[in-house]
Amino acid sequence: MYKRGIARDGRSLRRRLTRAVATITSLCAIGLGASVVGAGTASAALLDSCPARATSSPFSSWGDDGTYYAVTDGGFESGGTDWTLSDATIANDNESFYVNSPTDTQSLSLPVGATANSPSTCVDLGEDTIRLFVKSSGDADSILHIRASVEDPLTGLVLSLGYDIHGTGTGDWSPTDPIIIPNLLGGLLFTGRLTLEFSTRGTPATWNVDDVYVDPFKSH
Repeated sequence: MYKRGIARDGRSLRRRLTRAVATITSLCAIGLGASVVGAGTASAALLDSCPARATSSPFSSWGDDGTYYAVTDGGFESGGTDWTLSDATIANDNESFYVNSPTDTQSLSLPVGATANSPSTCVDLGEDTIRLFVKSSGDADSILHIRASVEDPLTGLVLSLGYDIHGTGTGDWSPTDPIIIPNLLGGLLFTGRLTLEFSTRGTPATWNVDDVYVDPFKSH
């Protein structure tokens, strides 16, 4: 298991985030109430839940029986065409557990200095955790940095959190721990839009990322 660079208790973090944006949420509800009610068809889509998505339990072999759904092209089998890649590439090196499909063949490769930004994925309230598979031959001083951002599509408000995952030097694929994303507004008045940015830090090393999933906690 790869080690998180910033250790957090999930419930404690959720409480802190909730306090931090409680006032913002209230102001959004008050300030936007009249316009949302009167906006008609144009705002109807903002009030809907995210479309139905196929779910599975990809982390059951590691004691996590929760259901997850994949972010847009989270397995990179479409070649990362919807991702924004800077010096990152799509490699013929699928995660070794084949949790999505035994025919999958690809992953994201991030050499030193590379970045990769995901397309947006719709998230509802309660969908506040991601997990994925990573691999690096680097030691504990090599870092995969993940920045998770959730945008309120009505106001443009963006909440972001950053996470560091340290290498183990084994070069083996492994699932990450659950990672909290700052999704506190999605589903209250509208859905949110999740984007993820991956980059490398610390000791030079190439990281691979594959099968990126969102955990809809509300379904547990």
